[in-house]
Amino acid sequence: RFFFKDVAQHIQICGIDNHDVFKDDEDCLFYMGLLSDLSCVLNVDIHAYSLNHASINLLCTFEDKDKQSRFMQSLGLRYVSYFNKKYKRRGTLWQGRYKNSFVEDRYILQVMHYIESQRNSIYSTKDKSAQVNSIIKEHGVYRLLGSNQEDRENIYRRKFQVEPLKKNIVDFIEDNLKRQTITGSLEFYKKLESIAGETLGKKRRGRPKKIKQKGKKMFAKLVVLEKEKHKSLKLSPLENLKFAKNLAFIPILAGETVAVAEMFPVVFTENETPSLVTLTSLGGENLAINEAGKYISRYVPAFLRKYPFSLASTKEDSEKKVILIDEEASNISKTKGKQLFTKSGEQSEVLKNAISFLSDYEKQSQGTVAIAKSIQDAGILENREISIGEGEEKKVLVNGFKVVNREKLNNLDDATLALWVRQGIISFIDAHIKSLERIDTLFKIASQSQQS
Repeated sequence: RFFFKDVAQHIQICGIDNHDVFKDDEDCLFYMGLLSDLSCVLNVDIHAYSLNHASINLLCTFEDKDKQSRFMQSLGLRYVSYFNKKYKRRGTLWQGRYKNSFVEDRYILQVMHYIESQRNSIYSTKDKSAQVNSIIKEHGVYRLLGSNQEDRENIYRRKFQVEPLKKNIVDFIEDNLKRQTITGSLEFYKKLESIAGETLGKKRRGRPKKIKQKGKKMFAKLVVLEKEKHKSLKLSPLENLKFAKNLAFIPILAGETVAVAEMFPVVFTENETPSLVTLTSLGGENLAINEAGKYISRYVPAFLRKYPFSLASTKEDSEKKVILIDEEASNISKTKGKQLFTKSGEQSEVLKNAISFLSDYEKQSQGTVAIAKSIQDAGILENREISIGEGEEKKVLVNGFKVVNREKLNNLDDATLALWVRQGIISFIDAHIKSLERIDTLFKIASQSQQS
């Protein structure tokens, strides 16, 4: 994320899958207490806020980028700890990272009014209780409305009674927040671009390129496995992994990290819902698979071992799964191998074993996503890239992935760290950080490949 000193930010935090994050007044008052305490400790100016059942909107100005990070991280973690303990639940509460948009002064009042006018708002700036007044610090634009607090409040209220927010302004605010761009004029864009030293207007701020697969995908012709259509198919053991030779990375399960990390780095993808992958390329072909199609490490990730099968949800029911098969897989034929179906049309043992493997993989995959999301929501991931050269000669080979920042990890609160120790997340993180030393292995393999 970019940071611009003395520029207010519109921030939105949403509950996961739009679930309620505030169930009663006690929850709201606890969150407001956190806002009050953290804003004092970290010198954060809160100009407006609104608490809805499933989301929070804030208008804030931060002193520096570090304090913004600490404020948002502490706010999220402390409330999750309170909420989980009260309602006897576990896991994250938030829908990914918070969204933010820098707001030009000319739009400050409109954004304030937008925030406090949220439908189904439980608590907001317009509720002028003593606790609200202790949290709010008036923005400079708001102070220019009048010489005293009462005059400013009256002028502000009359302004939006006479001229309510028009739909195009509401759409403008919501679109910039959704895309995490800037709520401001073209001149304001140019001003911030001159400060940042790069273009801001045509891309999402702070979002690096995601890791992308290069070349063709692993599956050539993936179709639903059908008893009648595929009754004559036979499955042979995998003789080589050439089907994955063009994969730039390989998805892995959390439980595989230690084994995979013996040879290759394990990192997080840069997604709203992050996944775990092992880097096996420096921008070209898969270095983990040699020319003979053999995996060069002792351990082969489960993602490759489940080939030529896959599991998918149906359009009608996301809970219902269907088995998919790559009809063009080299170990699938009608003449060699073991039958997928018996003569009576029942699943053979080999197919039952494959389905059992897929089901187990699916369960472990869901657990991996939960772990990765907990780590992301804790705010301890940072962008990383692999490059060669310096200055104008610099060439980025791989980017768009994230790794755990050890210092941020150590600064987490004791309750979170203790929970992560019990859940085995700390052991996983240690293995992940240790695996980053294997980036050098990629260069060695690439060098040896070029020489052979």
